Order: sequence, then structure tokens, then C-alpha cells
Amino acid sequence: MLSPEGGVSGQGPAPLALSLSDRAGEESHDARSTATAVTPGPLWGAVRSLDSLDAAVQEASRTEADDAAVGSDAADDGHGPAAPIAGETVEALDPAAGAPEAKAAGETSQGAARREQILDGASALFAERGYHGSSLREISRSVAISHPGMLHHFSSKPALLDAVIDRLEAHAQGLLDSVEALSTSPAQLLAALAGPWHPGRPPITLIATLSAEIVDPEHPGRYRMSRLRLVHEHILKQVLAAYAERGLLTPGTDPVFLSRAVFSLLLSLAVRERSVRALQSSSGGEPVEDVRTFVQHFLNG
Repeated sequence: MLSPEGGVSGQGPAPLALSLSDRAGEESHDARSTATAVTPGPLWGAVRSLDSLDAAVQEASRTEADDAAVGSDAADDGHGPAAPIAGETVEALDPAAGAPEAKAAGETSQGAARREQILDGASALFAERGYHGSSLREISRSVAISHPGMLHHFSSKPALLDAVIDRLEAHAQGLLDSVEALSTSPAQLLAALAGPWHPGRPPITLIATLSAEIVDPEHPGRYRMSRLRLVHEHILKQVLAAYAERGLLTPGTDPVFLSRAVFSLLLSLAVRERSVRALQSSSGGEPVEDVRTFVQHFLNG
């Protein structure tokens, strides 16, 4: 997970949204303290969408079980490695067997790729059906992996949700680190509304579905998703406040109110695209154009 540096010693970096939460210190799904203040990590070069995140970011959170996952998956599916032919050594059949480091590196790479595949499948199903409406077996079938094989990567459904939210936080980190670029002109913000904030694509579609679910106080992603929303609102507020300082917003516009309204509209449009859109008999009402039109009402000139 790419998040700001810091956190409780021995427990890895704290989620970036903790620094913006007004409930810091309260319980979270993993029961870690959230009281520790955090600061943004290294600046990303540009605004990045979820699809363009470097797989190496996720590789840092692998467990040791990932290294053996590919072989275990094959065994679970009934396609384990063939036994050596009599009279031949393992090294003769597989030259890589004599190079443990090279073999381990290959397994690690394949394990990371399989992990990303599972996260892709889980993200798609969670966006479509929600966390409670998706089972681990359905997710494993969607990515053509055995159920026991998937458990080598994610031991439980809450653990899988945590990893999915890690991705959403990494996406938000990219936007947070790009505030300066987004603040240069309204054209940059309008472009981002068709890119990383596109209301008809991941990750906004996924955030919209999970945000609706977390009204349930027992939802395992409740606090992290709530804080993630605060992060997005904070990013928009910083950008809009920079516009206001330069007279680029209409007089009397409150950047705090507008940031909340814009992000709420993005989530509402994401739901509309998956529901009302199918009932429309005519074209028009494209979600990006809708949110851009809304924002332009508050731009001065």
C-alpha cells in the first residue's frame, strides 16, 4: 500500500486518510491506533488512475505465503508438478532448480501477478454487487483460481477488502500528491474529472458502492472508507481554495462546501450510470459532462 510515511512502530505505514479524520484514535477494522499524525509521502509525478498504478506498490505488501502460492494453486487444481523421470535429477529436468534465488524470484513475480489478478476481480465484483453481495468463491471463479489457492493470498474476506481499500488509498495518494499541479488552472481539474475522478469508471464506481454499504456500523470497511472520502474532499478543497485565492471562483463560493458537493455528485453519477442509464431511451447526460457543467457554474470566467 502506498500511503504517507509514519504509523505505529512494527505495524507498517498508517493509512493516509488518518491524518484527515476527525475521529482519529477510534477503532478501526484492524484495531490499530489512529492517533499518530502522518505526513504525505514522496510526490508522485502526475495524477494517476487506478489502472496505471505500478504493480510494485502492491508487491511490498506480499506475505511469505505468496512466494509458494503458484505451486499451491496448481496442486489445488489437480495440476501439480510432474514427478521426476527415473534416473534423471531434478536439476536436469528443471535447470532453474539449481538456482534457488532465480527460482524464488520467478515465483515471487508470478505470486504478485496472481495477487493483482485477484484484486482486480474482487474490485469489479465489489463495485457491482458490494462487499456483502460478493463471496470469496465467486471472486475466485471470476479470476479462474481455486478457492484454496486464493486463500494462500488472502486468508479471509475482510483481509481481501483491506487490500482492495489499500489500492483506493494509493489512488487517493496520487491525487493528494498532485494538488499543486491540479491547482495551476481550472482546466487541470476539469481534465481530472474525466480521468482519475471519472464517475463511470474505477475507482469511483467502487468507492460509490462501498460508500453506500458503510452506513452499516458493522461493515468492516466503515472507518477506512469514511476517511477515504474525507481525503478526496480535502484534495478538492485544497484545489478550489487555490482557485479562490486567485479570484478564479465566483464571489461567495465556499471551497469547503463545493468540495463536498463535487465529490457527492461524482458518487451519485457513478450510481446513476449503473442504474438509471439503462432506462434512458436517448443519449445525453454523460456523467463527465454533468460534473464539469456543475463545476463550471462556480468558475469565474
